[in-house]
Amino acid sequence: MANSAYRAEKKYCEIICIQCILLNMANTFPVTRISPWINIDLSYWDDLTRNRLPRLFRKKTFLYHQNEMPDGVYIIKSGRVRITSYRSGGEEKQLYIAEQGAMCGEFACIQNHPHDTSAVAIVDSMVYFIPYHVLEEHMRRNWSIAQKIMRLVCRKSSIFVSQILELSFYQSLQRIARILLDIAAQYGRAQADGSVLISIKFTHQDIASMINTSRVTTSNIFNDFLEKGIIGRKDGHYILRDTEELERLLSEY
Repeated sequence: MANSAYRAEKKYCEIICIQCILLNMANTFPVTRISPWINIDLSYWDDLTRNRLPRLFRKKTFLYHQNEMPDGVYIIKSGRVRITSYRSGGEEKQLYIAEQGAMCGEFACIQNHPHDTSAVAIVDSMVYFIPYHVLEEHMRRNWSIAQKIMRLVCRKSSIFVSQILELSFYQSLQRIARILLDIAAQYGRAQADGSVLISIKFTHQDIASMINTSRVTTSNIFNDFLEKGIIGRKDGHYILRDTEELERLLSEY
């Protein structure tokens, strides 16, 4: 199911998440649905990014590699970065997509441990790099920064736990229905006809990597949804035409 690195990261997230709950910090970092696309108002990290220049990472360029020792964290100013864990045989598990305002690399820094994941730009992306000693100093002197880091870890924990539960209880059809609803909850735009246009673009491979199934299976299910009118496409964007049917598919399991 999930590899050992995935389980270790998930367990660490759960520990920090409990601390967040005890501190009653959830109201300042609301998340209505668990979407694996993380997008945060960039001003959230003003204390860390102020007077720093972002670096351009071209499409397919790695921010860091799995098993490398960390030297800092990354905050996405613009673009999109995929966070993925690989097995030695090349099998891939995509954990989440970091968009504007998302931070990545903090797990390895906090644990002083090699990265359990790789981060690669999937479009040209502008990214801030914050050396860990700088982040650590901010966390030591500014409780607000420490809170923000913990809130982000809480959110990632929710994503990982959700993925594990879905791998345990859902078949591929239901996992795709779930992720479409989650993405639409975060990036959907209501249309006059009652449908929901998803404002971001993604590939079948993106979805397949997240739900631990093959691209062929994912494509077949998407095509089935298209034929049945459950979803549609317009200018490269997916449209949810029948969200009730997607919810019904989930209720069957």
